[in-house]
Amino acid sequence: MKAALVALALLGCASSPTPTPTREAGVVAALAAYRQSVLDMNVEASVALMETDISLSHGDQPELVGRDKVEAMLRGFAGYKVTAYTLAADSTNATGDSAQQHGHWAQDVTAPDGKAMHVAGTFDATWHHDADGAWRIAKMHTQN
Repeated sequence: MKAALVALALLGCASSPTPTPTREAGVVAALAAYRQSVLDMNVEASVALMETDISLSHGDQPELVGRDKVEAMLRGFAGYKVTAYTLAADSTNATGDSAQQHGHWAQDVTAPDGKAMHVAGTFDATWHHDADGAWRIAKMHTQN
């Protein structure tokens, strides 16, 4: 009898569909894709991970609103090289089609003149889960 129950349990496990990732895992994966796009200096991939009306800000600088403005700003760094980039969420909370993240970041960057820089800080991000199934950044604020 025990052997039959174990066999049924194993059969049930074998035929069960693979569990879908949690919404939080989807946001964490989207953050990893964003990190890689920045590390690769791939502006197209970076803005594809953003909502059309994204709000991006750093410290007390004025926020940039809209993908076009963010893309123009990113293209202004064409002569720079990101040599290392850490971007990690300390917390991720998803409810419905929205998610909040708080985390830390650090970048090593080489400027066009060859000067090496290290910058680091924290970030807060709001993500939206779009109709196409992708998580996109709606708002991100970074600070040193």
